[in-house]
Amino acid sequence: MSLPPGIPRSGIVTGAASGLGRALAVRLARDGWRLALTDLDESGLAETLQHVTAAGGQGLCTPLDVRDPSAWQALRERLQTDWPRLDLLINNAGVCGAGAVGQYPLEDWQWILDTNLRGPIYGCHTMVPWLAQHPAPAYVLNVSSVAGLLAPPTMGAYNVAKAGLIALSETLYHELYPRGLGVTVVCPGFFRSNLIPRGRFSSVAVQTRAQSFHDAARLGADWVADRAVRAMYRRRLYVVDGFRARLLWRMKRCLPGVFHRLMARLC
Repeated sequence: MSLPPGIPRSGIVTGAASGLGRALAVRLARDGWRLALTDLDESGLAETLQHVTAAGGQGLCTPLDVRDPSAWQALRERLQTDWPRLDLLINNAGVCGAGAVGQYPLEDWQWILDTNLRGPIYGCHTMVPWLAQHPAPAYVLNVSSVAGLLAPPTMGAYNVAKAGLIALSETLYHELYPRGLGVTVVCPGFFRSNLIPRGRFSSVAVQTRAQSFHDAARLGADWVADRAVRAMYRRRLYVVDGFRARLLWRMKRCLPGVFHRLMARLC
């Protein structure tokens, strides 16, 4: 179903100041979307808006702390004064960190869970009812990680948050599919981004190991964004990016004993 002439498709992108959030915004801009770009980094948002405009889209920048339910409600009220409908919610804002259970500080667990899991919960709670008012075509796109599927060692807080986001996406898919809304959860492996320098790690050794995986990544944010948007339009639930990530996911489903022993050896 297409929209009436003159009404652009409208969407929200969290974590849009850089990295995958910016890449998603620019990819959507090429298709003519009007976007609310949100982040805590206002200078980064301004740069993203320039890229969005150059790519043919429209946008506005608004600071948003995804951990604050009242901020989500204020965003909805602001947008509803100008937008007749909402067609897309992208929960992309996220942080990273690593450390073994019992060693990773509880305050860092809280930081990751609040941003990576509670943030999308608040976003869906606030925006999905608005999306459902005009369900076709409307979408929810959640950015998780292959870590949420594989649960690698020393990444407990991140794994739990991303696995919870996958469960939220599956639940939404079951609830919204009969109503015509699409739900997609993106689970990339390591790709080039700026997450590692901003992460919280239990030791220098753990951070160095994470950085080595990042530096060896062949995927870039633009490629991941294009795959995600294409899957979203097709209403695919899962997008698992990276050959190794897909291989390990299949191994876990088909040979769980082998998979778990392999993960244990990584310790």
